[in-house]
Amino acid sequence: MGFGMRPAPSPSLRHAPAAVGLAAAFALAASGLLGCSKPRPPTIAPEHATVTGVDPRALHLDVALSATNPNAVDLTVRNVTAHVIVAKTIDLGSTTLAQTMTLPAGKASTIDAPMTIPWTDLVALSQLIGGAAAIPFTIEGSVELGGDLLHLTVPYHLTGAMTQQQLLAATLRSLPQLPGLP
Repeated sequence: MGFGMRPAPSPSLRHAPAAVGLAAAFALAASGLLGCSKPRPPTIAPEHATVTGVDPRALHLDVALSATNPNAVDLTVRNVTAHVIVAKTIDLGSTTLAQTMTLPAGKASTIDAPMTIPWTDLVALSQLIGGAAAIPFTIEGSVELGGDLLHLTVPYHLTGAMTQQQLLAATLRSLPQLPGLP
């Protein structure tokens, strides 16, 4: 082989530039078809919170949230957190329900979160029973979604009131759970 001469390209390398170009074109077309858009957070709308029980240890609530997933893929709910304030002044603190459920893609569904919020002050419970006819409560919370690669936290806010009758009925339903009572 002399000056100015080069060997013929091997058959496997002869088509390499075309193969790379074809792969790049395929990747661009696939990304355009599949839509590589950033996931949007779901919409979380509180529906209601119902007092299901009251005992010396805790206030039991059933929190229902409407969730709409606008994405083309399912999202996984990991945790539902609630911070509860009763009668505008009694801070019951926060609790987290580790709940795994799937929010289907492009659909609305309901997240039902039974929450147990421990009483920090039993005197507060007795003041509620003998107080106003309607006892307001506020829940500030969040819903954690996703996994290791994608993680979203969506807040929610819920206000409501429980009546003296609801509180008393929930307390009476809880009495058989008290230690020392038949």
